Amino acid sequence: MSDNRSGRRRFLRSTAAAAIGITGGIAASGTAGAAPDTSNTDEIRVYSSGNYWEYQIHTEVGRDDLEKGNRANGHDKIRGWGDYADGKIYDGGVDNYWMDSDDWITQINVTYDDYGWLQIDIDSTSAGYAALGIRRDGNPDYPGYDYTIDIDGQIQPHHDYFDHGQDEIRNGDVGPFVGTVDPDDIDGVIRTGPPTHVFIEDPDSPGTGLTMDLPL
Repeated sequence: MSDNRSGRRRFLRSTAAAAIGITGGIAASGTAGAAPDTSNTDEIRVYSSGNYWEYQIHTEVGRDDLEKGNRANGHDKIRGWGDYADGKIYDGGVDNYWMDSDDWITQINVTYDDYGWLQIDIDSTSAGYAALGIRRDGNPDYPGYDYTIDIDGQIQPHHDYFDHGQDEIRNGDVGPFVGTVDPDDIDGVIRTGPPTHVFIEDPDSPGTGLTMDLPL
């Protein structure tokens, strides 16, 4: 196992109980399968159109447990206190999970091969505008990740963590938020709603990548 891959897995394990906390530092200045017979009615779907990815999707601690859907397999787990999905997905794969409608996604971690990790921290927008931050690990041996994030609501550049010329908010303040997060970099926006669609481009195969469809 390479040092990079070992480090990536240590990172994924280290996030089991606590987020690194990007947003705390940049505060705002297919057809669904049948839902399980519980209160979990909102679906999360993960797709890969390029190579192998590992990911975690964290939700608010203390809410109803996440549940695996019928597209998730033995490589995919619900961990922590039932508050996050820990999955692996290959080219052409689809995973899905179910969450409570009053829960929300707080963090997403993604790794591609040995390229290192990308983390998205998502503050609650219950009080209005709130931060969404994207962080890349500091490994300089690999390029940054290109991303596209659709957000429900208005989007504005973060005052301190938006790289004008490299990151952009398309269609005025509607989005999507599109950019590149370089090694040891943070990109950020403030927005009034949750992310609904996340695409991380495959560094080795432009146009393909990892996609997440997220509930409102």
